This record gives sequence, structure tokens and C-alpha cells, in this order.
Amino acid sequence: MTITFIAHSTPEPALYGAMAAILAELRALPLCHLPVTHDANRFANARQYVTRQGHQLASGLVWLERLTGRDASAESDFNTLINCALKEDIVVPSMQPISQELTRFAAENGINVELLRVTEQQGKFQLEDAITGKIRSNGWGRDAFGRWALGTVSQPVMRAGKNLRVALVGDFGEHRDSYPAMLAALGDAADALALSIEVVYVTPHLIGSQLDCTLFDVDGILLPGVLNSTEENPLVGQLATATWAMENRLPLLGINQGMHLMVAALGQQILGHDRVVMHGATTLNGVQTSLPSDTPPQQRLGDQRIYSKAGSRVEQVLGCEATLRYNQRWSLNPQLLDDLQSAGLCISGSDAQGQGAEAIELHDHPFFVGVQGQPDLQSRRERPSPLLMAFLQQVRQCNRQRDVSHVAFTKSVRLKQPCFSMASLYDGELNGSGVI
Repeated sequence: MTITFIAHSTPEPALYGAMAAILAELRALPLCHLPVTHDANRFANARQYVTRQGHQLASGLVWLERLTGRDASAESDFNTLINCALKEDIVVPSMQPISQELTRFAAENGINVELLRVTEQQGKFQLEDAITGKIRSNGWGRDAFGRWALGTVSQPVMRAGKNLRVALVGDFGEHRDSYPAMLAALGDAADALALSIEVVYVTPHLIGSQLDCTLFDVDGILLPGVLNSTEENPLVGQLATATWAMENRLPLLGINQGMHLMVAALGQQILGHDRVVMHGATTLNGVQTSLPSDTPPQQRLGDQRIYSKAGSRVEQVLGCEATLRYNQRWSLNPQLLDDLQSAGLCISGSDAQGQGAEAIELHDHPFFVGVQGQPDLQSRRERPSPLLMAFLQQVRQCNRQRDVSHVAFTKSVRLKQPCFSMASLYDGELNGSGVI
């Protein structure tokens, strides 16, 4: 049996394991992986991929599930790798070349070792033999949504309609290099709907006029829960973004903590002051907006069932029950739910016991939907997230309605009295009448 080690010397968590996952798919082999660490100061969300079983791993391992449909298992030690390789061939990613000691140890246990490394030329990644330098794969690249494709294009999509601008909260580098799942899932949904979209990245700290200038011409906002910011309090800008979408009736989908920020925006508008919307420790504008909890909720990881409220938009999208992937540390403060529900908030998803707020939406709003789960972690090219598809469909619909409204407004303000038109003024001057 053989262990194929694939060394990719890159600091970006989004690239870790990607080429190994591609090779595992091409050879129909399992992928195993050792513990790995990234620069936490530079990539705070380097370990945000959660498997169905609830293992929290390096974010780049999401490519294994996206490419093969198989879960990444828990991290293994080297002895576990040897035991696996005694049964079948395996592929193992690494950030650095494997040492000679480990290679020798594998050989002593009757395991063949293949050493490959990832090289990059002009944005294309390929595998080469670490000993002979022979190229072992064609060039793979990443599309506009960070997804891996062989050559320049993969599965071309015939897109129709005008270009839609979708705001994605978070820095470009954060979504491209650290946590790639959300951007890739957005691309999956756009492909399924044959939409042409332009992603507008909204840095988490933007507020006031800067935020207005960034959002004034976007068609929808996606507010994810996995964000990294060097700002002292990045939630302030994210809260302002949720408020902007609510006040301007712009389609908004909130994921994980993004859902809580949507409820916070509604709470501050309806209740008139900063009140608690989450259990935990969160500060907004210097005011503690979370209630101390003697028994804070435990982190929920992995696939869990949610149950939709009859007649809700979430039920229309997900059905009466669905499975969502969770990476959740927060829960809505039940002390505020009655007040917020009276103001139009709908708790549209709950757990198996009918408790909790697993999904929310707002009445009398085109699309103001939030979920506790991470639907982006379940998305694949051939099976995009229904929530993201529903969001983009509403984005398209609202864009069309604005176009119709603009045409109607333009027609309604045309001057009806010809004597007040510029042409009449010009004719009067030519005739010398002096009468307007």
C-alpha cells in the first residue's frame, strides 16, 4: 500500500489540502490529514470547516467535501496514518515536505511513500514529483468565486439578464485566502440560476457615509458569521450593515452570527436602545448588548435538524424540516423575543423540541432571513444551497422591480405643457416673439 504525501508550502488556509483533495478525487482514494496550524493573527478563521460529524478542521479541507462529497475525518497522528495505509492507499496533505525520518518509518512498516509537491505558475497549480521533478498533473486554477477548476474554465454557464451587485461582508482576502466556503457557495447558487453577479466586499468596520457609498447601488447583502477584522469592535460595522438593509428594504441573508446581528438591528430600531439580543459577551458602541449568562450555550458542531414554521419563507425554501451544518456558540436572548415578535419578527425555525430560534425572518420586508447554521458548508456545484438560491432569486426580483419603478418615475415627471419645454423656449427665441 502507498501513502501519497502532497506538500503545499503556503500560508493560506484556503489552499491547504485543496490539491490533495483533487488528487484523492481523481484516484478515488481516501484523504487523511495530520494536525496543522496556521498564523492565527493573520488568519483568525483558519479552522472553520466543520464536518457532518462535528469535527472542526482547517478551512481548506472544505474542498474535500465539495469535490468528492466525502467528509474529512478527524485529524490523525502518524501511527493512525500507517494503520490506514496498511489497509488501502491514502492521500495526505502537508504544509511542509515530509521529513526523511517519517519516510523511513513508513518504509519500515511496509508502506510505500510517494512524495509530491504543489507548484504554482501564473496562477495555475500543479503537482510534481518531489524527487524527479516530473509533472504529475495538469494545471488547476481558481475561478472568480475561489472554486477549483481544471484549466481556464470548468462547466461554463450561459448567463442571462443584467449584472447584479451582491455585497458580501468581509474583506476579499478573508473570503479568498482564509475562509473560502461562503464565496464558493455564492458562486454555486449564481451558476444554478444562470445569474451574472458582481461581488462587492464590505469591510466589517465601515459605518456612516462610507457604508452608504458602498451599499447605495448594491442589489442584496450577504452577512456571514465567520469574519476576521483587526478593528477593536468589528461588530459595529456589521450591525450598521444589517440596519442599512432593513431600512432600505434590501434583500439580506444572515448566516450564523449574521442572524444575531440582524435581530440586534431590529431590536435597536424597535426598542429604541441597546438591549440584549445574544447570550455571550458582545459590545456595540461601548455598550454591552449581551446579557450575562450563568450557563452559556455550548458550541454546536455538525449536522442538525431544524423544523420550519408553517407558512414561513424558510418553510418555502427548506421544507418543513431540513438539515443544516452548525458551528454555533450563540443563542438569541429569549427575554426579548416577545417584544421583537410583536414588531414583526418571525421565529421561522426551531429545534426538535420546538425550542430555540434556529431561523428568523421579518414580516413586510422583501427578504430579511437569518439562520443559525452554515449552509455554505453544505454547498457544492451540483447541489447549491437552497437558501442562497432563494436569496439570489429575491435579489433579482427586487432589481427588476426597481428598474420598473425607475421607468415609471421617469415617465411620470415628463413635462406635460409643451410651452415649458426647452424646444418651445428655443422656438420662441427664433421667432422673436419673446413669449414663453
